[in-house]
Amino acid sequence: MQELFWPRLGALCGLLYVVLLFGFTSIGSEAHFVIIVELIGMLLFLPFLGYLYSILRQAEGEAGWLSVTAFGAGLVDLTIKLGSIAPSFAAQQPGLSPQLHDALHKMNSVAFIVTMLPLGVMMAAIAVVALKTRVLPIWLGILAALTAPACLVNGMFLDAEFGPAFLLFLLWVTLASIVLTLRAGRTGAKATPRRQDAEGHSSQEIGTPAS
Repeated sequence: MQELFWPRLGALCGLLYVVLLFGFTSIGSEAHFVIIVELIGMLLFLPFLGYLYSILRQAEGEAGWLSVTAFGAGLVDLTIKLGSIAPSFAAQQPGLSPQLHDALHKMNSVAFIVTMLPLGVMMAAIAVVALKTRVLPIWLGILAALTAPACLVNGMFLDAEFGPAFLLFLLWVTLASIVLTLRAGRTGAKATPRRQDAEGHSSQEIGTPAS
């Protein structure tokens, strides 16, 4: 059971991230409480990102760089999000002038739109690995491929107050989290990378039985 618990926990963190990041905001909870819940959700994105990286890296092989790109882009997105918490929290303090309140709110909005750029890179890298190796269902790879350009375009409109492409990203994370949770413990057996031996023939990694 322990062999399945940790992979499933890492995969499930993606769904928890979406619920905590989006759920309480949508029902209009008290602002300070929403920020705390969002922080917890952002922290839960880390184990999901780590688990997703392990799945992509195993499928791509040690020489691959796209899985690392996806992981790095996810970290950049999370860093910008965490940084935007400060102006968002400061804007809620009483006694601020309207000009300062608007400036802090604008900083938070621009930071949110900018996160679309690393998310677009992340989705593009995931799409290539998923469609190339089939480590994820093909429809998840296609959805990632559609989400990538949407995020990149959305991220160019710094004056926008709303990021519709982010909803596509949350949808992808939700579906990927569910799929990976159900497949945890079985994905590695399906995605063992092959390597070339000295004569150029394809051989499986040591310790993996031949099919």
